[in-house]
Amino acid sequence: MRGVVLAGGEQIAADHVVLALGHSARDTFEMLHRRGVFMEAKPFSVGVRIEHPQSVIDRARFGPAAGNPVLGAADYKLVHHAANGRSVYSFCMCPGGTVVAATSEAGRVVTNGMSQYSRNERNANAGLVVGIAPQDYRQDPGGSGPVPPLDGIAFQRHWESRAFELGAGGYLAPGQLVGDFLAGQRSSAFGAVEPSYKPGVTPTNLAEPGRGALPDYALAALREALPAFERQIRGFAMPDAVLTGVETRTSSPLRMTRGADLQSLNVAGLYPAGEGAGYAGGIMSAAVDGIEVAEVVAAQLLGLARH
Repeated sequence: MRGVVLAGGEQIAADHVVLALGHSARDTFEMLHRRGVFMEAKPFSVGVRIEHPQSVIDRARFGPAAGNPVLGAADYKLVHHAANGRSVYSFCMCPGGTVVAATSEAGRVVTNGMSQYSRNERNANAGLVVGIAPQDYRQDPGGSGPVPPLDGIAFQRHWESRAFELGAGGYLAPGQLVGDFLAGQRSSAFGAVEPSYKPGVTPTNLAEPGRGALPDYALAALREALPAFERQIRGFAMPDAVLTGVETRTSSPLRMTRGADLQSLNVAGLYPAGEGAGYAGGIMSAAVDGIEVAEVVAAQLLGLARH
């Protein structure tokens, strides 16, 4: 019998099961891996959140028209290819928004961002993230063959635990002024930009040798990208802008690989979909992937060929 077994032991028979998990469903990933569902490691990105006064971004983007209510709060999209081969890019930019706590496990700190419909909070924020590949996070560096699919979760957990440590506990996040980050010195207080993350941000050195908040290659790429972004958006590398760590959940660290029929490669009738399946990297792409899977399932139920 195919179907779903609930936590209480109840079995629900089904020929079609759509598995639409979020990218942080770690306990379910581990269970599926134990059960033998085929999955593989995939690239994702890690970094920090950067906050500026929204007015700074508005002036840089809109010039004399900044503040016009018709325009609202300005946003941006940025990318930089660093000398060490890493790509740095803005992610999930939140105009007039806040940096929010997003951890799902005890003793770890994770950041994310959001905007209310009004987009009228004092700060603009965005993820500033660096691309990584499965070989970067392989837990057995001397190993051969494909990277184990759960290694990306172990990598995320390591840096999320480091962020908790740098934040000095209590789920405070570690933060640093952009000016201090570029100068390689510890921050002791925040200036013109008040961090929006709750329960609070601890000034520190995100790039302290031997105990930085991210891998050295990611920190080096971020340090190179900030002046490059300043050339595109005046004020982006302002000394009082705030970096808050860490952002590790940009997308799923694994993929539940599907065939051309969108079913799991080795479990007939199972349709992995969206972010947790590794086929999306945000709200819109997850929705589009869900629609595609729904169309395939509907076509099969109706006995129609998919075009």
